[in-house]
Amino acid sequence: MDTKMLVVPLDGSEYSERALAVAEALAERIGAELLLVSAQFYGPLDPREYLEEVASRVVRCAVEIAPTKDEHVVAALAKALAESDDRIVCMTSHGRGSLRWAAVGSVAEEVIRGADRPMILVGGKCRPDFLEVGKRILVCADRVEAAESLAPVVSQWSRALDLETRLAVVVSPLDVESAEHAENVLVPIGTAFGIASADRTALLRANFVAGALTDYARDLPAALIGINTHARSGLARFALGSETMAVLHHAPCPLLVTHPSSAERSK
Repeated sequence: MDTKMLVVPLDGSEYSERALAVAEALAERIGAELLLVSAQFYGPLDPREYLEEVASRVVRCAVEIAPTKDEHVVAALAKALAESDDRIVCMTSHGRGSLRWAAVGSVAEEVIRGADRPMILVGGKCRPDFLEVGKRILVCADRVEAAESLAPVVSQWSRALDLETRLAVVVSPLDVESAEHAENVLVPIGTAFGIASADRTALLRANFVAGALTDYARDLPAALIGINTHARSGLARFALGSETMAVLHHAPCPLLVTHPSSAERSK
């Protein structure tokens, strides 16, 4: 496993700290360390005091803050990631109240656009025991090219966490051709993930893509949901857009969000 450190941005809110428990669980399983990052700009009044207090509750943890009062946490995150290729971000989907910089749509989108590595995103309904109950990583792709881009990252995490890979493809209830010949959709995409068994793939017919995926993840149950942000059709809305936000909102486990450059790094 290439990841040696999980970088967790915190804004002083309890909601942002939800990512801390997820990061701790993952770090313990893969033998990684944690780096807590904060900034005074839209963050706690005394970031260092706050982070040091949080770090006192966590093992194998370091802290880092933005060096100036007017520097955004994005700069601190970028600096932390740039120092080593074996670091990735683990963060909540959004903050609460006035502490908005931990929000997907701002920090997470800006970081993932600039970072050539995956991210772990944590939604409000993520189970604290996701790694205890979840034995699978659910991958979501709508075409072979998207699967081939996502597969190297998924392979690393599935091996590191000892998770079985499952594939789900969502199609419209009106897509009769896909329903009658599901193998034409599932086999090529499954092959890209190294999935040869039909019982490890599922064609889900639904109008609400996020609902179908999160319900399926809950039924498995899944420990991670893997999504490629650069899908171009079907699940093309998974570019940190409305569908991704919906999955984050409903998901019982963290999202492993990747893009093509993540795959290049994983080869």
